[in-house]
Amino acid sequence: MSEEERERLKAKEQRKNPGGALNDAWAQAHTGAPSGSGCLALLIIAAIILLLETCSK
Repeated sequence: MSEEERERLKAKEQRKNPGGALNDAWAQAHTGAPSGSGCLALLIIAAIILLLETCSK
């Protein structure tokens, strides 16, 4: 399976399941898997953590 096909399938799945994007970002950040959107994944996780901290106060 080519990288382009994998990305296309991943995008299709994320449209069907928005929570899958968070799970994917979390898995990439946790395992240190390289990806084109690795930085974006870390920013998403940081934003969620900050949001949770803000709402819990």
